[in-house]
Amino acid sequence: MKYCYCLILGLLIAMTTQASDKTDVERIFYQYFDSVKVYDISMMSSLMHPEALAQFRRPFTEAFNGKKSEQAKKELFPLFNVTNIEQYDKMTNVAAYQELNNFIVKTQPEIVILMKDTEFKPIDINVKNDVAYVTYILSMNYQGSLINKDSIQKFKLHEGNWMLMLAADGEATIAGIDAQYNK
Repeated sequence: MKYCYCLILGLLIAMTTQASDKTDVERIFYQYFDSVKVYDISMMSSLMHPEALAQFRRPFTEAFNGKKSEQAKKELFPLFNVTNIEQYDKMTNVAAYQELNNFIVKTQPEIVILMKDTEFKPIDINVKNDVAYVTYILSMNYQGSLINKDSIQKFKLHEGNWMLMLAADGEATIAGIDAQYNK
């Protein structure tokens, strides 16, 4: 009988922990996408997992040091507001992510307007150990047409805090950079 009580207590603790994790993930989800809606680059970058920022930066660093480095420097340095490799190397991963987002805002300001009215609605949160997946619906009005897209955002624990990993679109961008400059 004592074993049964211990088992039930263990299950209750596990369920409470799972519910707490889901609440924390959902809170970070909303915090991140609220910052996307106002294009708060500082807040967006502060919620990115260090592994995601390193993953984002890797193909650029390899391109600047690879076989096509001159082409990469000419075409990609402006994204980071740098003119030489020393400036780029001095940047942190956070600063590189922020500069790229600043470049996007400067060259495509309509994205800020588009994101302002975009809705991000979580429909499911799955947590397993130190990784969580949020399935959500992204809804935006683009040129008079309502677009709904099912998306998944991965989160990972870092020093007790849930942080975002790169979305599939970000991973596709990395693959494109690799294909153009690193193959």
